[in-house]
Amino acid sequence: MLIFLLFVMAFLYSFQSLFTRIYAANYAGPDKTESTAVFSVCYGLFIAFTSLAANGFSFRPSWQTWLFGLLNAAVLFLYNNSMIEAGSRGSYAFMMIFCMYGGILGPALVGTVFLDEQLTGLQIFAVILMLASLVVMNLKGISFKGNTGAYYIWCILLFIANGLYGVIMTLQAEVMKGAERAEMLTILFALSAVTAAAVEIARKRGKKLAEGFHMGKRAALSLLVCGISATAAVNLLMYILPQMESSILYTINNGSGLVLSILYSLILFHERPRKDQIVGMVMAVASIVLIEI
Repeated sequence: MLIFLLFVMAFLYSFQSLFTRIYAANYAGPDKTESTAVFSVCYGLFIAFTSLAANGFSFRPSWQTWLFGLLNAAVLFLYNNSMIEAGSRGSYAFMMIFCMYGGILGPALVGTVFLDEQLTGLQIFAVILMLASLVVMNLKGISFKGNTGAYYIWCILLFIANGLYGVIMTLQAEVMKGAERAEMLTILFALSAVTAAAVEIARKRGKKLAEGFHMGKRAALSLLVCGISATAAVNLLMYILPQMESSILYTINNGSGLVLSILYSLILFHERPRKDQIVGMVMAVASIVLIEI
């Protein structure tokens, strides 16, 4: 049952990524540069409210959950901005490899060193195979031409942010023994929304942010579907975390998400599959099978 829920979570995260892409392509606000801030505010408030509502509007967080929520709100803000800034400066494929490596290696390192997570030799091989598959699946899209130093700095920040996000989620679940999940999500996403808005106001772009919510029907619908998918996915993540080693969870989640994203591109955007993509997806699936043994 737990493995089934894990794959449902991976599907929901990949669905979130798909509709984030559709949102960005259809954003029709007067100032395109506000699309990220508008997304962060709407996305954060939606998940915070729905998580709180699902908990019967009960909100009694401990100081530890407040701390973890505050820290991860800052990390999520860094993640969103790093994703946009790196994506606008250079190779998307190289950026995604950095992102997913951070999401796998960060929790795996903390789990092994601090949480006494024990991986078998076969599972360690499976993690290495998954890391290799991420490179193979993105191989043709990797480009180093025209990339500036700022691009690589944002990629490194994205690596750090995605790793820290998983680490903080894992630590909250470990410290609180799986309790206060709704409180954690409410604090995390409400604060991330407030932070995004506050930064725009501090930059004297508050009026442009307000105008940016006139995004068009397609972008708004995409954002709504993205929010629903993300809410379900992150609540499943918080439910599964106390019951599974984080290194295994994040390896399967990141690898499955990328495989599904490629499949979406092939099916929905009529892209032809490349040999390296097929080989990479086979490697990722093999990794998932091995890591479950």
